Parts: sequence; structure tokens; C-alpha cells
Amino acid sequence: MLKISLEVMEEEMKKFNFLGFRFLFRVERENRDDVQVYSDTYQLKDRMVYFLVFLMIISLSSQLGNIFQRNKYIDKDIIKENIYAPRDVKYKDVLKREAIIKDIVEESEKKYIYLPEIGKKYSRGLNEFYDEILQIKEKKIKNFDYDFFEENYKLKIAPEIVDGVLDLSKREINSQRKDLMEILDKVYSHGIREGETFITTMAGKDFKDKELSNIEFKVLDIFTFPNYVYDRERTKFEIKKRVDGIEDQYTTVKAGELVLKKGELLDKEKIQVLNALGIYSFAETVLRFSVTGIYLITVSVIAYNIVTTKFKKELSNKNIYGATFLVFALLFFIFRFFGKDYLYLIPFETGFFLLQILVNSAYAFYFGIIALIYITPMINYDMVYFVITLLTILFATRFLGSVKTRVQFINLGIQLAIVKLIIYFSITFLTFGVSETVLLDSTKIILAGIFSGVLTLAIVPYLERSFNILSSFKLLELGDLSNPLLRDLSVKTPGTFYHSMMVAAVSEAAAEAIGADPIFTRVASYYHDIGKMKRPKFYVENQEGGENPHDKISPFLSALVILAHTKDGFEMAKKYKVPREIRDIMLEHHGTTFLAYFYNKAKSLDENVREDDFRYSGPKPKTKESAIIMLADSIEAAVRSIEHKTYNNIEEMIRKIIFNKLEDGQLKDADLTFKDIETIIKVFTKTIIGIHHVRIKYPGQEKESEENKTDEN
Repeated sequence: MLKISLEVMEEEMKKFNFLGFRFLFRVERENRDDVQVYSDTYQLKDRMVYFLVFLMIISLSSQLGNIFQRNKYIDKDIIKENIYAPRDVKYKDVLKREAIIKDIVEESEKKYIYLPEIGKKYSRGLNEFYDEILQIKEKKIKNFDYDFFEENYKLKIAPEIVDGVLDLSKREINSQRKDLMEILDKVYSHGIREGETFITTMAGKDFKDKELSNIEFKVLDIFTFPNYVYDRERTKFEIKKRVDGIEDQYTTVKAGELVLKKGELLDKEKIQVLNALGIYSFAETVLRFSVTGIYLITVSVIAYNIVTTKFKKELSNKNIYGATFLVFALLFFIFRFFGKDYLYLIPFETGFFLLQILVNSAYAFYFGIIALIYITPMINYDMVYFVITLLTILFATRFLGSVKTRVQFINLGIQLAIVKLIIYFSITFLTFGVSETVLLDSTKIILAGIFSGVLTLAIVPYLERSFNILSSFKLLELGDLSNPLLRDLSVKTPGTFYHSMMVAAVSEAAAEAIGADPIFTRVASYYHDIGKMKRPKFYVENQEGGENPHDKISPFLSALVILAHTKDGFEMAKKYKVPREIRDIMLEHHGTTFLAYFYNKAKSLDENVREDDFRYSGPKPKTKESAIIMLADSIEAAVRSIEHKTYNNIEEMIRKIIFNKLEDGQLKDADLTFKDIETIIKVFTKTIIGIHHVRIKYPGQEKESEENKTDEN
């Protein structure tokens, strides 16, 4: 691991200047002792770093190609060569939507507020204007009161207009007054909008009943004011309401379609098409690459902390790590080179299913999310696909734990395809509407769902064999009694075979009761004593009333034979490629228990005999399943020796054996609670009574039974 540190000692370091700053740094190898280097924790961290760096490189490489593209364009560039669409693309056309909005704004009718008092006010003013003129004409007043009109109507009336009207006769003034009042009323009834004048109003309306003189035009123009005031806020509101109703506009470009011709001048609209095709300006390409790098580093740090904490046990197993790495490598290479063109045809769920079968549902869920996050840059951040796949993972996790058979996996793949189809169609219909592309992608989703289950079942056996992983399917195969190893056990050691079946029945029930793995416990019980096949007659269950070989050999040799059956079974299982988890049970099911019988016989021959020579080599059980099998193994053999198999006798025997194991420290590594142990005792008792068909005696019946025996004697 490299460590970069800043120091002040220039002579020991590399140095360089940049933008006026001097940077000094030294690269040195971090010292680690052997204990640290070979610890499980350190190896786990190293593995996850390699794994996440691999994902980052594959994901980032999808953006790297854009930097080295030959054609890089900016606005106002000339297209260097014909550009064809490399694939079908449907993109959000921002410019098309902006054009529609522009048209709406231009075509939208302005809204006005009608002010009827304006017309009344200035009609009255015109009337008062002529009253004033007639009074001057009749010599009632001497001068025109300009101040009155300025104060009351804010009007500045030119003297030449007043003089022009006064030049008329009284009859002509009255006639003019009548005509102009009618015209003004008509103008106000039609409406004068803000910004219009009498002249513009007259031009747009039919007021040609009477030819107006120049002076008449001027008089009317003075008393013409807008009675419709522009309502800016209402106009904006109406335009906004129409604009908000405009949906996003999408443009589809078919694969192979000529997008841009050589020699064309690049503008914003054409740049939009290039961006949709993934052809960016150099600056934007570098920026996208940098942002993608930051994104991947961020999610890598988060993923590292989650998986190294939550899945320490699983990832410490090099077989599980190797299988995970291979599944991700295959999935990522497919998305890297085919994802953009065949996105919905790629059976992403296959990787998810494989991890569930090989490890467990929680592991598959977290790594499925990690895979989706790292794949996102490779599919150009297609958020529709991201959301659909994320929801599918959540849905699948809910039902994946209940899938036990191969047919169920195929059915689940089809069910997930239907779920994806519903989600996809809902999103795309509401966003894009129905199109040929949507229908084609829907077909791809269904095919991918069918393929996902079938491919999973096809790949699983190879991964199981290659990495020797004990999956649920592998367990079912190992639990088949026609398995060669179990068939040999039944033929060569029928007593041991029967004993193993009894241990399996008892152990499975107990494992289920305390929340351990019942299927694994049952199958491991089948194999726990296969080492006895090497010397079957040395074990009492296989002697069938015949001679006992131990009578002819020393107790030291007898102990060696008995103690060796755990290691013999381990080696035999290894030869038959039985998974490590079951082989560990073969070593652990006796722990480091003591062969007291042969030890006492040996001690009578040699006082200096060592107790350790008569103990199994272990290790002690490390899991609940292993501990249950140890207890069931001892109890099943001991119960067969009980002459009167009553409920109380059996329970008393079970409690005694378990207490001895606890006292001897055999269960200290098995993570069993006192509550678990009490549950195991009850389940063992109930199951063994069922196996041996013991009738439970209720209070009073046991006493009656004893009296009957006395009478018979």
C-alpha cells in the first residue's frame, strides 16, 4: 500500500512548481508486520479494494472513449463529415419546447381591465368644451378657461383649436358638437386599448359615416383616452397556465439516420442532437468524465464501508469472493459493450439470482444495488432503467428467500419481467406516450425475464463446482440418498447410515426451532460419520452382534482408530468434492471430547498415559448447526442404550449429555444461548419419542404401570 506524505525536507523528496506554488512529496512503502499482512481482516480489505477498483475502471472506461473521439464540436463550427446515428435515440428536445412557448407568448391575447368611467368622464369633458365655446360665442364669458380643463381633466388644449372652433357659426358649432359626441360615444363603446390613439382607433373601425375636418380630428383626439388598461399580471398568468400545460417534447432519431451533413454550420439545435448521441464538446466531455470519476469514488467509499462491515464472513471466504468477482465481471463486460444497444434485453436479474443461490438474499440485495450504481455511467445515466431495475431488486428480495426449486426460479424471472414491464410502461407512457420504441423495449423486457431464470440454472452448477460453494441447490443434490457417497455409506456401514438418518431427523427439527439452517443441518448430518466407512466394524452400530475388533487390540490402538474417523471423513469428502462447510462438520461434530472408556482401559495398563492422546483433535463447533449435530450425535447413540424409553428418562439423558458438553467447554464457540439450549432439549425429546414410538405416561399412569408389572411377576 502506498502512502503519500508532505514533508519539509526538500533534499529527500520530489518537488515541482505549479501556478507559483511549490509542491513537495515523498512516496514510501508502508511497513506492515506478517501478522497484519496475513490477517483475515486485512485480506478482506485488500480484496474489496481490488474488487471496487475493477468496477470503477470498467465503468469509467465507458466515458473514456468520448475524450478520444475524432470529432469534437462547439457552437458555430462547421461539420467536418456526415454524422449518422449509431443507435436509436429518443431525447428530450428542449429547443422544440422553447419554440412552442415562444409561439404561445406571441399569439397570446393581452388581457385588459375595462374602465367605463373613462368614457363618461371625457364625453362630459367634450360636452363642457362646447359649452364653453358657445358661451364665448354668446358673449356670456370673455375668454376660454384653459385652467379648468387642465385641473379637472388633465388636458392641455391648444389655443389654435379653440380659435378654430370659434370661427364657426353657432349653428355649425352645435352640429359639430352633436356629431363629435356621437362619434366619441361610439369610440368608447368599441373600446380604446392602452397605447392606442383616436387616429389608430379610427383606422381600425368603421367611422366613415361623416368626413371629419382637421379641426374635428384634433378635438376628438384631445378627448380620446384608453378605457381598456393593460392587465400585465393577468396576461402573465394566462400565458403561464398555457405554458405549464405543454409537455416535454421528444425527438426520435433512428439508427443509421443522417443527423448532420458535412459542411453544415453547427447551431444550438444541432448541438442538442450531438449531445443526445453522446458526441460532446471537448470541455464538456472532460467535465462529464471528471464528474463520473467523482461519482464512482464516492459510491466506492460508501460501498467499501458497508460490505466490509456487513459481509465480513462471506467475503473472507475466497470461494464466495471469487464467484462474486466472476459474476460481476461477466455482467459488467456485457453492459460495457452491449448495454447501450441491447439494454432491456440484458438479463440483469441473472447476476442477482446467482448471488442469492451462492450466498444469501441479503448479500444478493446489497451487491445488486452496488452493481446497478456502477452500471449507471455505462448506460449514459438512463434514469428510467435505473428506477425500473431498483424497484425490481426491491420486489425480488421480498420473494427470493422463499424460492427453493429450479422451476420457482424460472417462474420468479417471468414474474419480475411482468413487474418491470408494468413499471416501464407506466413511466414511459406518462413521459413519452406509446411509440414503436416503447413496444419494442417491452418485448425485450419479457424475453430478458425468461432468460434470467434459465441462464441462472444453467450457470449455477459451473460456479458451484468451480468455486466449491455450498448453495441451496447443491445441498438438495447432496441430500439425495442416491448420492454415491451416501449409497456407499448405506452398503458398507448400514448401522452408521441408520444412525446418521436419526441424527439428521433430530438435528433438522432443532435447527428449525432455533432459527439455524435446517436443510444444511440435515444434509451435514448425513455425511458427518462417513469416515467410519474406512474401518466399519470398529464401531458398535455396524457389528450386528458379531465380534468386537477392539477386544483383540490395545486400547491405545482402539483410540487411534476411533479418533481418526473425523479426519478420515474429511479427506474422503474432499476427494468427492464435498463442500468445505460440510467437511468442517466432520471435524467439529466431536469437538475435543474425551474417550473415557479407552482412556480408563489404557490407564489400567500404563499409569503414565496422557489424557490428550484420548481426545479428538477438534476443532470445537463454531456454528449453531455444528453444535446441534454434535449434541444429536451423542444423544441418539445414548438413547438407544436406555432400556425403558419413557419421556422423563429420555429428557433426563438429554439434559445430562448437554450439561456434560457445556461443562467440558465444547459449546463455547457455537453462539448458542441458554434459551436455544432449552429449546433444543424440548425438540430433541419430542422428536426422539416420535422416532421410538414412546407413549407419554401422564400422572398416575406410571404408578399403574408399575403395579401391573408387580402382578405379572
